[in-house]
Amino acid sequence: MAVAFTLIGIALCLVALLDIFQTLFHPAGRGAMSDWTARVVWKCFRKVANIYPGVLTYAGPVGILSIISSWALCTLVGFALLYLPHMGSQFVFDPGINPANHRGFWEAINSSMGALITLGQGMGPKSAWLGLLRGMEAIIGFGLLTASVSWLLSIYPVLEARRSVAQRASLLHDAELRNDIDMFRDSGDKVHDWVMGLAADLSSLRNQMAQFPISFYFYVGEPQTSLSGTLPYLNELADRAVASGMPANRLAGTALGGAVEDFVKLLAEVFLRIPEKDKNTILTAYAREQMSDMILHEQTIPYRQNPSRVA
Repeated sequence: MAVAFTLIGIALCLVALLDIFQTLFHPAGRGAMSDWTARVVWKCFRKVANIYPGVLTYAGPVGILSIISSWALCTLVGFALLYLPHMGSQFVFDPGINPANHRGFWEAINSSMGALITLGQGMGPKSAWLGLLRGMEAIIGFGLLTASVSWLLSIYPVLEARRSVAQRASLLHDAELRNDIDMFRDSGDKVHDWVMGLAADLSSLRNQMAQFPISFYFYVGEPQTSLSGTLPYLNELADRAVASGMPANRLAGTALGGAVEDFVKLLAEVFLRIPEKDKNTILTAYAREQMSDMILHEQTIPYRQNPSRVA
């Protein structure tokens, strides 16, 4: 049993450390456990949101807390299993504490938690290797705390960028409708700068979301800042720019179309888990997943009437 406890403990510690590295430090990696945790939390909240839509705004924060908690739990239990076979022989206790009552699993958890948060609990290791092991756990605990805070602070610029891109598209769409103006027909030779700017912003956002996939699970709840709702309009905007005939507009429209295509491929592969062949199907699925109305150039499709495919 001692060997089994040791092997399981090592495995849990390695799973936690590998997932932390893949999620927080690897520029192109995604942690399998963290991705799975975020997806499960999102699915649970998404089902409840069919009845109570407002609850979906808590999916992202709860997902982050669940991921951090899973890392801490794997580390805590992993080191506890490493200590467990040695609780009766390799630990000394303060006077008044009966060692015979501190040999079980929960006592090992107690020892592991004390090391993880660097809190003394009336016991200490006899051997140097156990002291080194507890020191390593303390370092991991401190690193987990600081890395988690840094990760949390890094996510909010991605959310701000996503909302900014969506609001720019929403304002442009609203301006066209209110003034009854076709921007490619009536707005002169500066239109390509606007379209190219949207392409650059969307490309940058795509790369940020690839680096921080947890940002997908943050629900906005505001139609004017929901990218899932305005992305179909950007797709149409790219097609209109290409069809406008002016070389500069065609160039900008092609760039925006490429940015939209790269973005929806990321959505399909990483988040929606659907085939990447049909861009309109992906756009529709994204809007439904995020409970957003689909904004098009000449119409807005409400979420509840969102069909399975956009023509």
